[in-house]
Amino acid sequence: MSFEPALVQELKTITALENRIYPLTAPEATASSGVPYLIYASSEGLRDKTLGGHLESKEVRAELNIIAKKYSDMKAITKQAVALLVGFEGRAIGTDGPFIQEIIYQSPVEIYENQPDLYRCVVEFSAFIGEDDDQ
Repeated sequence: MSFEPALVQELKTITALENRIYPLTAPEATASSGVPYLIYASSEGLRDKTLGGHLESKEVRAELNIIAKKYSDMKAITKQAVALLVGFEGRAIGTDGPFIQEIIYQSPVEIYENQPDLYRCVVEFSAFIGEDDDQ
């Protein structure tokens, strides 16, 4: 299993989202329906390189956008998402997913979006994927 499906499988453990986890964009949601939800974005990543060529290990940059009707809900889900990310270190994620050597995340950025009347928190992070040293 590659990084993105493994990430989604892990994010589905956040019960408040009720499986409303979408890549890049989400169906139109209003303050009265379809929230909270999470939008994620990631890339294939940048493989490490040595004099001998490219390795299988790589850095994958990704972003989570947590959207909720209430500020307190957005804060609570963000706290769970960050704890989940930090918990990726030193283990394989998902079912037979990649081994995460290290996670580095940026300080979450909170935004109020006036037009849909929703709160958003953006969490950018890098996952360093490599081999499990215990194998």
